[in-house]
Amino acid sequence: MLAARLAGGARLVHRCAPMTRALRLLAAVLLLAGCHAPATPTSNPAEAAPKVALWEISDDAGRVHGWLFGTVHALPRGTHWQRPAIEQALGSADRLVLEIGQPLDDKVAGEAMGRVAFTEGLPPPSQRVGPKYRDVLAKAYRKLGLSDEGFKDQEDWAVALQIAAIGGQKEGMMPDSGVEPELRKMNGARPVEGLETLDGQFGVFDHLPQRAQQVLLEQVAVEATDDKDDEADLMQLWLRGDDLGIARESATGFLADAQLHEALLTGRNRSWADQIDAMMKRGARPFIAVGAAHVAGSDGLPRMLMARGWKVRRVD
Repeated sequence: MLAARLAGGARLVHRCAPMTRALRLLAAVLLLAGCHAPATPTSNPAEAAPKVALWEISDDAGRVHGWLFGTVHALPRGTHWQRPAIEQALGSADRLVLEIGQPLDDKVAGEAMGRVAFTEGLPPPSQRVGPKYRDVLAKAYRKLGLSDEGFKDQEDWAVALQIAAIGGQKEGMMPDSGVEPELRKMNGARPVEGLETLDGQFGVFDHLPQRAQQVLLEQVAVEATDDKDDEADLMQLWLRGDDLGIARESATGFLADAQLHEALLTGRNRSWADQIDAMMKRGARPFIAVGAAHVAGSDGLPRMLMARGWKVRRVD
């Protein structure tokens, strides 16, 4: 499924929502492009009607300037998350704003990752994790059919992303069943803009200090070997619109590390809030859809936009 090296157009699997808490949150943090491998159809994990969180952004006079929506980048096939309020908001917007605006292509993404993922002469990943995590990484390899040889000269962050991606696809979490492809269809002919580029997103990881990269890889390995199935509970949080629950999960696993939390969530949210603020002040009326972890908690986009003078309210 995953090429040993991603440079030169090799295929890159989507970093999709994985099987346990920290890996699942990795999917909510950063969207990567990937292939569209088949998966066995799955039933809707929600029993009640979905109530995925949607926010309306207005000014002091009550004029609506945009909408904010939290997504999951890859889902089991057949997951029903749409509701009329989402359709109405997108229909009232003048553009769709995603983390990545360009249509996602696995070859382009593989080339982008290949530009920054390799450092010649690196020791094998199993020698780069701490001693107490070496058996854990070996177990993750066995579970997912991987080995050190498949990650020759790849930096820790790139290894972690791929372990997360493969784990997610093995659990049936598919990028072409995620929210963004459906929003693109619903958006019709209106413009699609991005808050980041593929190179910029990979650059976030590539600029992590080595210690933070090691923590990321170690924690991803831990979660990959955890047989506890938190996926249904986490999916329910999103489908219920429980942003408080998502915020709690966004402070666990590798995101409990201060450097990783700042780099992958808070820092990016600040940049995005500035872009969204400027966009609406120029007269745009955007429907903004980003990973669910970005719209939850005290460092989420709703709070940051409120701090910039906007009124932000949940839409029932």
